[in-house]
Amino acid sequence: MTLRWVTAGVVGAALLGVYLSWTAWVLPVGLAALAAGVLLRVLKKFAPARWVLLGAGIALLWLTVYGAMVRAPAQALESRTVPIQGEVLQWPEETLYGARLYLKAGEPGGKPVKALFYGERDLLSLRPGDRIETVAECSPANRIQGEETFYYAGQGYFLQMKPRDEITVLPPEGFSLRTSLTLLAGTIMDQIDRLYPQQEAGFLRALLMGDKSGLEDIDQNHFNRVGLGHVVVISGFHVSVLMGFLALFLNPKKKRNVAVILLLLVAFCCMTGSDPGTVRATVLCALAMLAPLVGRSYDSITGLCAALLLLLAWNPWAVANAGLQFSFLSTLGILVFGLKWYGAWRARVPERGRKWAAPWLACAAVSLSAMVFTVPLSGLYFGQFSLVSPLANLCTEWAVVLAFLGGAVSLVAGALFPPLGQALAAVVALPVDYFYWFSRTASGWSLAALRLDIGLYAGWVVFVYGVLILCLWRINRYPDRHLPVALPVGACAVTLAAAVLFTVYQAQRHDLTFRLLDVGQGQCVVVTSGSARAMIDCGGTKDPGDTAATYVQSLGRSRLDLLILTHYHNDHAGGVLELLERVKVGAIVAPDVDPDSDLRQAIAARAAQLDIPMHYITENTDLTLGKAEITLYAPVTGGGDSNEQCLSVLCQANGWEALLTGDMPLETEELLVAREDLPQVDLLVAGHHGSKYATSETLLAAVDPDAVAISVGYNNYGHPTPETLGRIQAQGAAVYRTDYEGHIIFTAPEGEES
Repeated sequence: MTLRWVTAGVVGAALLGVYLSWTAWVLPVGLAALAAGVLLRVLKKFAPARWVLLGAGIALLWLTVYGAMVRAPAQALESRTVPIQGEVLQWPEETLYGARLYLKAGEPGGKPVKALFYGERDLLSLRPGDRIETVAECSPANRIQGEETFYYAGQGYFLQMKPRDEITVLPPEGFSLRTSLTLLAGTIMDQIDRLYPQQEAGFLRALLMGDKSGLEDIDQNHFNRVGLGHVVVISGFHVSVLMGFLALFLNPKKKRNVAVILLLLVAFCCMTGSDPGTVRATVLCALAMLAPLVGRSYDSITGLCAALLLLLAWNPWAVANAGLQFSFLSTLGILVFGLKWYGAWRARVPERGRKWAAPWLACAAVSLSAMVFTVPLSGLYFGQFSLVSPLANLCTEWAVVLAFLGGAVSLVAGALFPPLGQALAAVVALPVDYFYWFSRTASGWSLAALRLDIGLYAGWVVFVYGVLILCLWRINRYPDRHLPVALPVGACAVTLAAAVLFTVYQAQRHDLTFRLLDVGQGQCVVVTSGSARAMIDCGGTKDPGDTAATYVQSLGRSRLDLLILTHYHNDHAGGVLELLERVKVGAIVAPDVDPDSDLRQAIAARAAQLDIPMHYITENTDLTLGKAEITLYAPVTGGGDSNEQCLSVLCQANGWEALLTGDMPLETEELLVAREDLPQVDLLVAGHHGSKYATSETLLAAVDPDAVAISVGYNNYGHPTPETLGRIQAQGAAVYRTDYEGHIIFTAPEGEES
């Protein structure tokens, strides 16, 4: 129990020390907490409080020491261009613009630090252990797409570098066990690529080695939506399966076998990157095996605390790592609730059926209990959580276990006798293909995942937690009284149905609702009128296809009557292919421009495969969507840049109008104004995400909007520009921005036209 209180103090203090931007308080408060804990220890008063204070004091002091030893040398290089020498720690990763290396680097003769190094694609040929020399520009590694992040700091990387001179590559210097294990991991991944087709190889590389570079983004989104993302992240599940497999051949009750199992588990942990989940599971397995050998009882929660303290001792900033938070909170839920739920459910099954029901009950108990503490975290980080996660895990766990064990066996067999490895690979591919099929199918279900910022879903989650707390209180207060499971389950099911019905009613009650989704630097608009639903564009930098599909499906119906594309650039149509995988689309309309566009051709090909009619707009077209009217203005130019050939879209109902012009530039806007009799609008969506080359004074004067919405995210173009904002302000319109406000909703007034 003492270790639990110490861990509570360490974690709480570490979270405050990392997340609070002002750090001058860390050392004095740490010393004060430590002194208070020692004083209470001497006085033998308030046992829990003294251990919490001691833990908090130790954590804050260690944050100070770690900052001086690790973070300060990195900060000393920030905003400088210096000659550096570095060693490659991991296999390079491909990025949108080149390659990313994980280095231990610094100035010649200086203290090396862990840094992210961004360069050209030719760096992908480097191997762990290789050394580089160059001149690099250094900056903090604390931002991703313009937002503050602790993602890299949680892994010990506080610096990023970009080369400003020619890069010299040198061979490894001496032998390193860590490097050897990383190279062995690369050899194993190469063997996977030789034995398996591309799709299956990508999955097995992630499943066996934690390398997700072979997975398509769309498939990773499918996995995450249905609660299966943990499968392709090396975690406790993988370590447990591996340990169970090793225990079949090595009796863990013998000390020599324990040593061999631990050695293999540690090697596996190092080869797969030593992620928090892997380290946590390895420590728990080690303690569980060692405890009986030294005559001690094993407490799983105490072991979990020990694993967490070990990780924070290595890097206290890891407390801000989302992977660590999800890993430990899910495990805590399993340890606190999962075993009890499994025992209670199993006891209610007739004795003859327990043998067959046990695996399914265990999977259900683990899946549900793992969500107890992680659903709020998922809501905090992603604004949603997977509702079908327990079912998805129940339906795929057998396939994952077979793929993991079968994949490992096929690799060994392939190394010894290639034909046998290939034969086994053909068999192992079957559960892998099933996993893909299930995740893709389930991700298309309307309520597979719920966005907590829509309707009453957040309130329903709060209600479920209230029911859970009430049940726990009743069980503790009246342990001898039987509590029917159907009562709380039924209450949660009924309230979920009510939340869904209310959300659907809210989404369909207006004659016209115009929703700009936050998709980063891009555009995606959902237009609804009663039960009819359309989408204008689907592109951006924040998983636009996944964001749009999840939003639509959370409204209770996995269907769009119409998809309108203004043009074929990624920031407006890059998410369409994923959208079509997840949501049924009645028809697609788009301009008949840019025929050589790869994206246009891919969308057209996929639409044909799905029997979705695709209509190309060459003249002004009027459409009806429920009680709303949509006017599509054909491109006003017949050539030039694709932005000049955008469709413009006018949506109106009950005298309320909204106009959208895509990425149309100033000169083309003026042609549109001259050609069309545009009405005064209530809402104008700023062209080209607030670029100074769009949303002209001519267009603003012609449509005189009451409000201007800007669909924008982090970018290097300066969008929205001061020039555009100035023109909008001069017109007297209110400004709304998705980068500030997230999803933005506008609703037409009810009743007759005014």
